[in-house]
Amino acid sequence: MSRNRGPRVKIVRKYQEPLPGLTSKTGERRPYPPGQHGPGRRPKVSDYQVRLAEKQKLRHNYGLSEKQLRRYYKRMVRAKGDTGAMLLTLLESRLDNVVFRAGFAPTIPAARQLICHGHVKVNGKRVDRSNYFPREGDKIELQSASLKIPMVQTSLASRALELPSYLTVENDVANYSGTPTRDDVPVDVQEQLIIEFYSRVA
Repeated sequence: MSRNRGPRVKIVRKYQEPLPGLTSKTGERRPYPPGQHGPGRRPKVSDYQVRLAEKQKLRHNYGLSEKQLRRYYKRMVRAKGDTGAMLLTLLESRLDNVVFRAGFAPTIPAARQLICHGHVKVNGKRVDRSNYFPREGDKIELQSASLKIPMVQTSLASRALELPSYLTVENDVANYSGTPTRDDVPVDVQEQLIIEFYSRVA
């Protein structure tokens, strides 16, 4: 399944959870799932559906394809430690998410567009891969001309989220000062259910 390019608020309404990486909008205007049966009683969901929903929330928030998320899961399974927490911190470490959390873009898709179009520099060098992983001490910034983009100026003036613990921003330069923690993840997701989902379908 590829990345979703349809209505984003519809996804937020479906899961009844804010997904700040996907969109700054919320489903408060219509606080019920989409569809003709949305306002009414919802059918009972199975254990599989519950786990699938948690996985899909994470995938939509970080803008990943199913293939990408599954690859990251397999990578974390081979590592030592809490697989679920490590998976979340790995996703939080992607460059597109770092650009978003630094306030250079209003959403992760917008941050990915900035990166792919060559607006982002890491330690003074242009990086055009959204799946790049910064290292501790790296400095992330935009090209000087890119700071004049209206979307960037609006985003810097009103950041969607507070700065996470692993980032500091000064003079429009973000310093990647450490590894993200589980508490830095802005989306409400139960990672253990995601691990259980992939364990059952693997």
